[in-house]
Amino acid sequence: MGEGQLEAYGKWVVAHAETHLPFVAEVGGEVVGAAWLHIAERVPGGGSLDRRFGDVQSVEVREEHRGRGLGSALMAAILAEARSRGLMHVTVHSGRRAVDFYLRNGFTHHRQMLLWEP
Repeated sequence: MGEGQLEAYGKWVVAHAETHLPFVAEVGGEVVGAAWLHIAERVPGGGSLDRRFGDVQSVEVREEHRGRGLGSALMAAILAEARSRGLMHVTVHSGRRAVDFYLRNGFTHHRQMLLWEP
């Protein structure tokens, strides 16, 4: 990421601090992994005014640190945060290679999740 992009990224993070929670994995004081929990709200319904849910985004662990449980530790922290906030559910849009990772971390396929792409 170039210097101008890094500054813009930092501004984006600050602007979205209420809805996008960052989680990092460190080894020896160096950040080697990160993940985000996006918190969103659905329109009130079904007798509930609080219909917040989460979406896991941009889970990454540097290649040389993979296979050590850091990704699972990131997911455990994200899901603990989701529980503490009382979120209805947490979704993730996964690349094909990462599907098994999410299944191992408690996610399931859901028949009602539909996707439209332009």
